[in-house]
Amino acid sequence: MTHASKLFTKQQWRELELIAHLTEHSGRMGYKDRELCKVLDSTVSTLQACIANLQFMESLGRITYEDGYLTIDYNDHCGLQEVYQRALRESQSLQLLSALFFKEFDSLEDLADALFISLSTLKRLITRTNGYLKKEFGIKISTRPVMVVGDEHHIRLFYLKYFSEAYTISEWPFAEIINQNNLERLIALMVKQTDVPVNFALFQHLKILSGVNLIRFQKGFTLNRKDKGLEHLFMKVLEDSLEMKDLSALFALKYNQPLDARALAEIFSNYLNPALELGKLLQSDDSAREQTLSSHQIVPWIDLLDKIEKSLQLSISNKYELARHLQTTVILAEEDISANFLIYDYKKEYLKFFHKHYRVIYDTFLTYVEDLFALDHQEFNEGIRNHLLYCLFITWENLFLKISQSRRKLKLLVIERSYSNVGNFLKEYFGEFFEIISFDDLGNPKIDLLPLAKEYDVIVTDVILEQNNHSEILFFNQMIPSVVADKLTDFLKVKVGEDKLFESVALNQMSTS
Repeated sequence: MTHASKLFTKQQWRELELIAHLTEHSGRMGYKDRELCKVLDSTVSTLQACIANLQFMESLGRITYEDGYLTIDYNDHCGLQEVYQRALRESQSLQLLSALFFKEFDSLEDLADALFISLSTLKRLITRTNGYLKKEFGIKISTRPVMVVGDEHHIRLFYLKYFSEAYTISEWPFAEIINQNNLERLIALMVKQTDVPVNFALFQHLKILSGVNLIRFQKGFTLNRKDKGLEHLFMKVLEDSLEMKDLSALFALKYNQPLDARALAEIFSNYLNPALELGKLLQSDDSAREQTLSSHQIVPWIDLLDKIEKSLQLSISNKYELARHLQTTVILAEEDISANFLIYDYKKEYLKFFHKHYRVIYDTFLTYVEDLFALDHQEFNEGIRNHLLYCLFITWENLFLKISQSRRKLKLLVIERSYSNVGNFLKEYFGEFFEIISFDDLGNPKIDLLPLAKEYDVIVTDVILEQNNHSEILFFNQMIPSVVADKLTDFLKVKVGEDKLFESVALNQMSTS
């Protein structure tokens, strides 16, 4: 997102790059200043000046610079997302765009006064901001008249992303124009007619989306969609609803226009797409749907998930729901909930984790999706790839539990001086994760380490044994159950994190299928 730098001053962007890099490498004990300068393409003096004038870390955390090393620490309940949130609110470019969204200005002079900057500063700011807007959204700020111009869908998309990222879930940026409670009532009424489960995140997304769309529509800007959506079906289903009648009266009073099918189409845009699987009440004429298999239909996604189940030997209990989510992600594209950001891609670290630890699932899914997109000659770019991957991992019900259940149990051998006291304790408390055998149960008084090490993944003992390359030996001076349990928990975390067992099993299954 190098173009995003145009939304900030050089100092602000340098600070964001510094904070982001330190956050992504926060596992290090410290980051050498000269090494960091190479990464950020900066001099040491510039870096030091940046640290001395930090804007976005105040009350969120601190950057410590000692003996040539930098470390970052966040306060409780704070992180990189809050940093970007603050940066978006403090960016002059975005303050400018926010002002143009809410108010109309007769001249650049009036706009400059509203932003408390000089006319010359405003002109430079518009030029810089347009560099970003044109590249990322194909829109721009016009000076005659003073307004944002371009494709209406792209204008709304920009503001959807901005308000979604710049404000917390407890904030309502449209309070002066839209009654939040009444809009929530309308969304709830619309959702009630569908078979789609809506969690708090999607509900918030629909609020911001409909808020942006409603304000643009109220100001006279329309999408003028040529295709017929589901708005007429919604109106038909809701025509006898007392709640809808009440909301329609309030809407007409507030905005001096009816809450009809046209208004619904403008307010909810792509979420009324007839290709979406919203439930039996809202099924459009099947003849209007594509007859060829494509990623815009749900059946190919169900078939794809069938293949994944077979390849990975992992069940998908909510297969239809997951298929519907994947289809929705493709149809909604940049209006999808996972794409509602300008500069902070919160999916990045999440997907990096899955790529590292669950590579088989990651690659298998991408292989099948690439094949599906190739069938109807659709572009499969990085954006849609990441949206679909994220959708898969967060929507697949009980994924981690199913992975755990599919993994063979680690074999654990307990060699202890006492009469299986610790071994029996471990069988009771760790039997779900380990196949636990006490050495005494083997009926052999002689410890022959090499064959034992080959058979067992980990050996817990208070007897000094030679380390080997076949198994992990956890030695304890005193076999105290709580101490052993703590050590085994750490060992298990590493194994689960590596997930090598599942990977090897999955690979074997794929090679034989």
